[in-house]
Amino acid sequence: MNIAELGERYREHTDARLTEIDLSGKRRVVTYSRLHELATERAERLAAAGVEPGHLVGIRAPSGIDWALWDLATLMRGAVVKAFPEDTAIADPAAFVARHELALLIADGLTADCPSAIAPDALPGPDVVPDTATRVDRDHVHSLVYSSGTSGKLKGLNITAPGSEYVINQFIETYRLTASDRHLVFLPLSNYQQRLSLYCCLWLGADLTLAPYQRVFQAVRSERPTFLIGPPVFYDTMLQVYLKSGGTGTLGDFLGGAVRFLITGMAPIRRETLEAFWARDVKLLEVYGLNETGMVAWNTEEAHRLGTVGRLLDPSHVRILDDGEVILKRPFPQSSGYFEVPDDGADETYRPDGSIATGDFGRLDDDGFLTLIGRKKDVIVLGNGRKVHPAQIEEYFAGVEGIAEIIVVPTPDTGRLGAVITTTDPEDAALPAKVRARVDEVNRGLDAHQRVASVIFSERQLRSDARFMTGNMKLSRATVARHFADTVRGAGTAAEGTESR
Repeated sequence: MNIAELGERYREHTDARLTEIDLSGKRRVVTYSRLHELATERAERLAAAGVEPGHLVGIRAPSGIDWALWDLATLMRGAVVKAFPEDTAIADPAAFVARHELALLIADGLTADCPSAIAPDALPGPDVVPDTATRVDRDHVHSLVYSSGTSGKLKGLNITAPGSEYVINQFIETYRLTASDRHLVFLPLSNYQQRLSLYCCLWLGADLTLAPYQRVFQAVRSERPTFLIGPPVFYDTMLQVYLKSGGTGTLGDFLGGAVRFLITGMAPIRRETLEAFWARDVKLLEVYGLNETGMVAWNTEEAHRLGTVGRLLDPSHVRILDDGEVILKRPFPQSSGYFEVPDDGADETYRPDGSIATGDFGRLDDDGFLTLIGRKKDVIVLGNGRKVHPAQIEEYFAGVEGIAEIIVVPTPDTGRLGAVITTTDPEDAALPAKVRARVDEVNRGLDAHQRVASVIFSERQLRSDARFMTGNMKLSRATVARHFADTVRGAGTAAEGTESR
């Protein structure tokens, strides 16, 4: 796959289709060859508007055919997309365009007129590019995107074309993708992983459907994808919906009947969820990657081990430091560096020797499968100076009867460990006390620094509670920790269920 040749490739796919499903369920379908014609027309309008190679074209819009068209048209013109999350506020379009040095802004819901800002389904007028527009070096920057990671703080990433091509080509070869495959994307195209999926399908001539998350369950049944990529919360929810439906028919049929494999990443997934899918003959494969590096490791249909994120794509380019941190030095990383970095030391990721510090701790087993232990920034420093990985502590309690979810956090003031727990039956008022007794039993078998001293209970599933999730549907441990601290101090609103100390 070569991004520079993408247009010539997908214009030949006369039968492959891009389908858009909106919030109301309305469908819009175009063939890839027609998509190329429309993108060409928009590229010509970009030229007439004054957009030159290297200029920045901002997009802040819902995922759909128009988003894809502007992305492809910008690529044809030699300009660079700067992708903004859908919830980015734009009160003053002209000021926004100037602040980000854009040549043109494509955005929905604009409330003020600005010649260089248009709706996704509109076209720009002639010579609208403002004097504040800047140019970037397209040899080094394919796109500018934002990522929140698990911190919730946005940071910009300079995406490279060679790094993107490397990941796509490896993905196509490893998972044996062809024009016969069908894919469904239900996360925003502003999330760069979804654009990789778009480019991959366009290159192959594989059908692709874009649907909002609110309609993903209906879309899975109607579009019958052969593979899906989603965060753990999607698969947790999908399994619950299937079981609540009575579990009649196979899980594969419930997923449309055509799935070859499913992929999950972006955050840790519960072992119980993985086992439930495999027990029902649906291959749910855990993988590991970052926007900074691209894919690092993955399980495949042929080589998989539950509880790991798979084997390394490039063993010779990965090393694990003495403290367990995973370091990658690849000839073509997906991102060359940050822009607009928050003031929290995020720039420590890119090292002077060209390597990238992932911030993840891991270990390799004898067969080369990588197990992630936890995030470097999630490490809890106790009052006695000991350091613990919360994910490791959670493993000790994951199988305790009555616990559906447990998130380990630091306790305020005492320097010990606490936890927020959801039970398997939130309506059972007696269950929290039973769970607390079982937690105490597990504690007695642990070292002092590993014991959970304080517990609160929540009726809401933490990994599906919007309060605790980032825009990329990842759990924010920092937010859970603040909620725990407020609750036990009595300074905030309690969790949706009972509490205990």
